[in-house]
Amino acid sequence: MKKTLVKTGFNKNDIVSFGNMFLLANGRYGYRGTLEEYTKEQMVALNVLGLYDRYEDKWRESINLPNPLFFITSFNGEKQTVLTKEVVSHQVELNIYDATFSRETLFKNIVIKSERFLSSANKDLLVSKYVVKALNSGLVKIEFKLDLDNYDINGPHYKNRKVNDINGVQSFKGITNENKIITTYTKYVSDEDIKTYNNTYFVEKYLQKGDEICVFTYYLVNQTSASRVEELQKNVQQGYDKLLKEHKTSFNKKWDISRVLLGEPESQFELDYSIYHLLILEDDKSYRSVPARGLSGQTYKGAIFWDTETFILPFFTLTNPQFARNIIQYRINTLPGAKKKAQGFGYQGAFYAWESQDDGIEQCSQYNVTDPITGEPIRTYFDEKQIHISGDVALGISRYVYLSGDTSILSDGGYEVIHECARFYISRATLRNGQYHFDDVIGPDEYHERINDNAFTNYLAYKTIDLAIEYYDEYAQKLSNPINKKDFISFRNLIYLPKPYDNGLIEQFEHYFDLKDVYPHEVKAMARNDKEYLGGLAIDTKTIKQADVIALMVIVPDFGLMKYARENYKYYLPFTEHGSSLSSSMYSIVASRIDETDDAYQMFRKSSGIDLGTNQKMYAGGIYIGGTHPASNAGAYLSVVFGFAGLYLDGDQVKLNPHLPKQIKSIEFKFFYKKKLYKAVIKNNDYQLMEVTDHD
Repeated sequence: MKKTLVKTGFNKNDIVSFGNMFLLANGRYGYRGTLEEYTKEQMVALNVLGLYDRYEDKWRESINLPNPLFFITSFNGEKQTVLTKEVVSHQVELNIYDATFSRETLFKNIVIKSERFLSSANKDLLVSKYVVKALNSGLVKIEFKLDLDNYDINGPHYKNRKVNDINGVQSFKGITNENKIITTYTKYVSDEDIKTYNNTYFVEKYLQKGDEICVFTYYLVNQTSASRVEELQKNVQQGYDKLLKEHKTSFNKKWDISRVLLGEPESQFELDYSIYHLLILEDDKSYRSVPARGLSGQTYKGAIFWDTETFILPFFTLTNPQFARNIIQYRINTLPGAKKKAQGFGYQGAFYAWESQDDGIEQCSQYNVTDPITGEPIRTYFDEKQIHISGDVALGISRYVYLSGDTSILSDGGYEVIHECARFYISRATLRNGQYHFDDVIGPDEYHERINDNAFTNYLAYKTIDLAIEYYDEYAQKLSNPINKKDFISFRNLIYLPKPYDNGLIEQFEHYFDLKDVYPHEVKAMARNDKEYLGGLAIDTKTIKQADVIALMVIVPDFGLMKYARENYKYYLPFTEHGSSLSSSMYSIVASRIDETDDAYQMFRKSSGIDLGTNQKMYAGGIYIGGTHPASNAGAYLSVVFGFAGLYLDGDQVKLNPHLPKQIKSIEFKFFYKKKLYKAVIKNNDYQLMEVTDHD
């Protein structure tokens, strides 16, 4: 089974995409897949989960730490880097089962090899090995340092920086613009004598042909007030090999439940790669949730979106329920921010942020994209009109409870979140012709702003109220000011729900069917350049970013809309631009359900391979949006488990209804359901579903 992603040769145009593609992370920090000779110009970033800062009036974003892995090697006085010298050969490799990154670059006179890992055993530890081997005799000098010149999108984020060298440990103390303090400790180790000048270290030696110099880096991040220098020294004493073994053992365990085996090598690796990008975001001790771009950088301000509850949370609920619970806890902890947002717009209850950070306060700008030609900001309404976010959060809590069997989260704040989301919808609705409508909204299809009665939104609002009613008797009495249950019921019963027409079609929003029959390729042809935001161009057309109706059928199956899946799938698919990475997996699941297995497979591959290409979507308007796509990675998993395998979970019923595409002959996976572990094995049209009793 293929375990590594390997790319050979060097092309400057691939630097940014490789940075995303070869990402290392451990649920707390992420180190982009960059080379040691790179600087901020090549977007080197050691990104921190859940630590945010604002510089002046720029967007608030997650911070990057100084880079401890800056190395420059010279041979007889000439720098040997991929940016300055022609390479004989070059290779980078990501081992997705061990979560290690390595490179090997052959120059005329030397070869540089390196390996690094962000420890899964000690979440605050980054360790690397850098080796230079002489191919010809000559003077080799390796310079290395903690690079303080950070890459930032909206920085700088340190108003004060202090570096000290204490007994060979380089200590960095940074104070952010918001007065948060973070400390790092760096220790470089080599068999050669390490010298220093101006906070830069170096080793220098005349090497005979075949000789090597090796430098190890041990880097510990400290977000506490207590010193951890002794802890770093103990790690150094353990040595690289032992720390690497501990890391691999810890990370390998993550695959025990999450691995899905397919009987097809190419799609197998893509799915494994997708799951890797989810596993590197796990941290059972963290309540900071999962940002939309994972830990690949500061894109989207390092914020948490509705993607997490809708796509990522189900994956972890089935594979690591403890971490799934932590994701829910994040929304409980940020309820005050959601209530503050609702109040700011004149509503009651909880209006969750479209872009949520540590405190849940909305971080989305009113001008979230720019005109790529003029550079002028474009007014968007994502922060104000995407009211479906509260429903996504409420539904995520309910789905977690349903799949995990853990009802304690409801008494620990989960029900209060659902109740306050329901309160928000009541205050946001408009009574018209005897029914409650939701006007002036945006659904997941962001190409159409300020529309009325978006099907996705209305059904989620109904479901949220329904959940508040379902759990009311057991949990509402614990709230200080609950809405009367009868008021919930009377409101729910008057919510307008767009029903299927006689032809089975559900209108995405009011008057959608009156728009122009203009298809995605025609809208793209209107664009002045490839960075232009398509929302403004598609507004009066039927071209959509992603099909709200298709997603609705998958996410909220309670209403029996799946029986209209074929008609809506056929209608909306030609108009869907798939401008969102969330789109393909929803289509794949529905395609499986209606036995369009070729489509289901292609859509699955679109989700699973999203981060493997070098033609990734990097801009929305003039705004950089590059990075990894954990929600799409999770969508690939859901496409296999709920689409191809047809996993069906209802009460005590655990069933499979396979829809295997012709390319895949077998599927095997494990999953948790209601505190029990199951194993599913599907081969052609035969399948087995069994409870696993011999697990930790």
